[in-house]
Amino acid sequence: MSTKATLAHHDSDQAGEPSWHFYEEVFEAGVVYLELRGVSVELQTREQGGANVVMCLPIETAKQLGLHINVLPERWESACDNDKTAPPDRMHGSIHRYDDPTDPD
Repeated sequence: MSTKATLAHHDSDQAGEPSWHFYEEVFEAGVVYLELRGVSVELQTREQGGANVVMCLPIETAKQLGLHINVLPERWESACDNDKTAPPDRMHGSIHRYDDPTDPD
């Protein structure tokens, strides 16, 4: 029996568009969960422990999640510009060991 209680969700019916499930575990207080299916991530481990995870989300998914609410309108318009091209070195689903001590993060 599942103890997940759905808060919101989106099941993709388009190829290449992620699905997501925002939920809580009924018996866990103070936390919620966001499950993303079909997204690309870049994972960088850190020397001091843990990892940085960058989720590559389509604009529509970001809107569905309300991530655009705190973005200045002109910046959001720029982010939504379909005429932009991604840099050629953009990586999807890659893993890197964190070994650059000059990285500001």
